[in-house]
Amino acid sequence: MASSSSQQTGSSVSAFVTTLIFNLIVFAIFIIVFILAKRKYDRVYQPRATVDSVPEPLRAEPQPKGAFSWLPFILKQPTPYTIEKVGVDGFFFLRYLQIFMIIGCLSGLILWPVLFAINATGGGSSNGFNVISYSHNTYKWRVFADLFCSWIFFGLVLFVIYREMIFYTSFRHALQTSPMYSSLPYSRTLLIDNVPKELLNEASVKKLFPAVSKVFIPQDTKKLSKLIKKRTKLVGKMEGGLNGMLCKAVKIRNKAVKKGQEVPSPADDVNAYFKESKLPTYKDRPIIGKKKYLLTDGFDEMAEYSKKITDMQSEYPEKHENQGSIFLQFANHLELQRAYQAVPYCKELKMSRRFTGIAPEDVIWENVGTKFAVRSSKKAGSAALLTATIIFWAIPVAVVGCISNINYLTSKVHFLSFINNMPSVIMGIITGILPTVLLALLMSLLPPFIRKLGKVSGALTVQQVERWTQQWYFAFQVVQVFLVTTLASSAASVVTKIVDDPSQAMSLLSQYLPPAANFYICYMLLKGLSVSSGALAQIVPLALSFVLGPLLDKTPRKKWNRYNTLGSPAWGTTYADYGLFTVILLCYGVIQPIIIAFTVVAYALIYIAYVYNLTYVNDHSYDARGRNYPLALFEVFVGLYLAEICLIGLFVTIKNWACVVLEAVFLGFSIFFHLYLRWRFEDILETVPMGAIREADMGQIGAYPMKDQGRAQIKEEGENFFVNSGAGSSSDEAAEAKYGDENSSYTYKNSPQILDDKGNFERNPAGPENPMEGPSSTKDVEKMAINAAPGVGADVGGYTGSDSSISQKIKNFLHPRSSLTFQYARSILPARWYERCPKELASNVDYGNPEVVEEEPLIWIPRDPMGLSTHLIEKAEGKMILSNENAVVSEKAKAEYTGLPPDYKPALVY
Repeated sequence: MASSSSQQTGSSVSAFVTTLIFNLIVFAIFIIVFILAKRKYDRVYQPRATVDSVPEPLRAEPQPKGAFSWLPFILKQPTPYTIEKVGVDGFFFLRYLQIFMIIGCLSGLILWPVLFAINATGGGSSNGFNVISYSHNTYKWRVFADLFCSWIFFGLVLFVIYREMIFYTSFRHALQTSPMYSSLPYSRTLLIDNVPKELLNEASVKKLFPAVSKVFIPQDTKKLSKLIKKRTKLVGKMEGGLNGMLCKAVKIRNKAVKKGQEVPSPADDVNAYFKESKLPTYKDRPIIGKKKYLLTDGFDEMAEYSKKITDMQSEYPEKHENQGSIFLQFANHLELQRAYQAVPYCKELKMSRRFTGIAPEDVIWENVGTKFAVRSSKKAGSAALLTATIIFWAIPVAVVGCISNINYLTSKVHFLSFINNMPSVIMGIITGILPTVLLALLMSLLPPFIRKLGKVSGALTVQQVERWTQQWYFAFQVVQVFLVTTLASSAASVVTKIVDDPSQAMSLLSQYLPPAANFYICYMLLKGLSVSSGALAQIVPLALSFVLGPLLDKTPRKKWNRYNTLGSPAWGTTYADYGLFTVILLCYGVIQPIIIAFTVVAYALIYIAYVYNLTYVNDHSYDARGRNYPLALFEVFVGLYLAEICLIGLFVTIKNWACVVLEAVFLGFSIFFHLYLRWRFEDILETVPMGAIREADMGQIGAYPMKDQGRAQIKEEGENFFVNSGAGSSSDEAAEAKYGDENSSYTYKNSPQILDDKGNFERNPAGPENPMEGPSSTKDVEKMAINAAPGVGADVGGYTGSDSSISQKIKNFLHPRSSLTFQYARSILPARWYERCPKELASNVDYGNPEVVEEEPLIWIPRDPMGLSTHLIEKAEGKMILSNENAVVSEKAKAEYTGLPPDYKPALVY
C-alpha cells in the first residue's frame, strides 16, 4: 500500500512539476516573441489600429508605449468603448470569463479554509496535492462539511446565472431598441420558414401582416447556384493563371535585357514569350479532367458560363418555383416585433420558425427551401451521426486518459514495466504533458465537422450553425475531455486492485476519483500558460504573413486579402472550449479544492489574451447580439448536475445516507431552478416587449416592467395580434403615419404612460406635459458612461451612479432586478448607437436570392511594362471582365497591388 501511494505521489508531483516548468518555458518564449515582434509588425499585432480597410468606428486607439501598457489602458476604458470595439458578442464572452473568474475567487475564499482543514486532518495516506482532497478524509461524518460547502458553492453559481440572465435580457432589449439597431434593415426584417403554399405570395402575406412594407419570396436556384459555383472556380483558375503568365513574361524580358539579348517581339504578344505548349492550362476536373488552354478555352468557357447565368437570371421570378420561406420587411422595429411575437399564434404558421436580426450574408440560402419533414430528418440524422462520433471518439480519448496514469497499469501489463525505470522528468512528460497535448489535438479536429453537419441539419443562419456547434462541441468536451478522461484516468489507477478484489470497486473509485484531478491541473496549466501566451504571440498569423504568405500569395487579390482581411472568432467553438473550464471548476471545486486556483489563473490569463486580441487584432464576426452567452449560462447546469451526482456517488460509497439525501434534494432544486429559468427567460430573449420600445423612444419610466421584463406583454401582444381589429396598420402609409417611416424616429401622440397592477398601460396623471427624452445625445451618453464603473466587466455589479460604496455594490449584486435594469443597460451602450442608421444603409438591403442578382465577376491582373495585360483586356472584351487597375508587375517580376481592388465594395458598418 505504501509503495502504491508513493508511486502515485511520485507520478502526480512529477507530472505537475514537469508540466509547470514546460508551460512556463513556453509561456516565457511566447511572451518574449509578443513583446519583440509587436514593436515591428503592426499588421499582425494591432491591425485594428493600422489597417486602412478597418472602418473608422471600429478602429482601436493607438497603443501607449511599453510592452504591457495596453492592458491598463484597455481596462481603464469605459464600458461603452469596450462594447463598441470588441462587439456585443466579444463583450459577453469577456463577461463570461470574468464572471467565473470572480466566482472562482469567491468560492476559494469560502471553501479553502474549511475543506483544506477538514481534508488535511482526515487521516488518509495520500501525499502531494491529494492531502487536501476529499480522498484524504477518512472520517464518515466530516463530509457534512463538503455537503454544506457544495450548497454554498453551487448556490452562488445558481444565483449568478439568474442574475446574468436578467442582465442579458435587459441589455438585449436595450440594444435592439437603440436608435442604431432599431433602424437597421436587419432589425426590421423577419424570416419565416416552412410557410404553406397558399401564403407564398405578396397579397396573402400582406393580408396576414398588413404593416409589412416589402416581401421577398426566395425561389429555387439550385441549377443557377451550381453554374455560379463552376464559374467561380474557373475565375480563380483564370486569375491565378493570367497573373502567373504575366509575371513570367516580365521575368523572361528582364532576363533578356540583363544578358543583352533581344527582347521578345512584338512586346504585347503572349506568343512572343511562350511556345504553345508552355501557355497556361487548366483542368475542369482534378486529375481526370481534360487539359484546356487558358487563353482560348478558358476565355470561351467564361463567356459561355456568363451567358447561361445571365439567361437563367432573367427567368426569375416568373419561371421558377417559390420556396417555403419568406422575408418580411417592416417600416420600423415596432411593427417587426409585433409580427414576430404573433407568429407562434398564427394557425397557418404552426410549423414555422422565425428569425430576425440577420443580414442577407448570414442566411444559408441552400436551406431556405427545406421542408419541415426533410429538415427534421436531416437534423435527426446529423444528431445521430454526432452521437455515434461521441461514442467512438471515446476510444482514442480513453487511451489518452490512461496515459496520464499509465504507471498504475505496469504491474498487470508487463510489457509496460520498463516505464517504472524511467527518470521522474520523463515520467512527468509522459503522464503530464503528453496526454494534455494529445487531447487538445484530438478535440481540435471536431469543430469543422460539427459545423458542416449544422448546415446539413437544415440551419437557416450562420448564427444558428454557431449555436449548434456550441451545443455539440460542448457535449464532446464534457463527454470526452471530462467524463471519459476522468473515468479512464481513475480506472487506470485502480484497475489492478479491482481485478484482485472486484467487490471493492465502488470504494476504490471513490478513493481514486479525486486524484484524477491531477490531470486537469496539468490541463489548466496548458490552457492558462501556453494557449493564452500563444494567442498573444500570434505565431500562426506571423508565419502566414512572413513565411507562407509570400509562398502562397501570387496574385494582387490574394496579397490584398492577406493584408486587409482580419480573422474573426468563432463563438460556438470558443464558448464550448472554455465552458469546459466551468465544468471542471464545479466538479472538482469541492472534491479537490486546489483546482480552483489553477482554473482562476487560466481564466485570468485567457481573459487578458482575449481582451487584447478582440480590441487590436480580430475583426467582428457575424452579429449574434450576444445570443451565445445565455446558451453558455444554461450549459453551466451540466457542470452542476455532474458535480452533484459525483458528490452523491462519493457519499454513497461511505454510506452517509444523510448526506446522500440532502445532496439529492439540492440536485432536485437545481433541476427545478433550471426549468424555471428556461420558462422565465427563453421566450423573451429574441423578442422585445412593446413597453421597452415605447420607453426607449419616450423615456417613460415604468413602461418596461422589470418584474417579468415584459414577458406578459409579449404573450399578450402575440395572442391579440390576430384578434384585435387594429392589429397591424391597414397600409404602408398608415404605418408610417402612426410610427414613422424607416428613417425617422417613432412618434407617439399620447402622454406618458405607466403600468397598472396587471401590466396594462394607463395614462400617468402625474406625468410631464412632454415625454421625457431618452439619452439620445452623445453628451448624455458620455455622462452616463462615466457614472458606470470603467473596465470590460465594470457593469457586473450593476449601475450605481455616484454611490460606489461597498455596501451599495453588495446591495446591487443581491438585487439584480433593481440594479441591472433596462435603463442601466441603455446607459452602457456606445454613444454612436444613439444615432440612427444612415439612409443608404437602411434602404440598400435586398433579401432576394443572391444568385439571381450575382454580378459578372472581375478578374484582377497586374499592369506590365510590355502592355500584355492591356492586350489581354482587349481580347477579353465581350467574353469576360479583366482589369489591371491598381496592380503592377514589379521589377522583381512579382504581382503587387497599388490600391483598392477594382471591384472593391466597402463593408457596411453598423
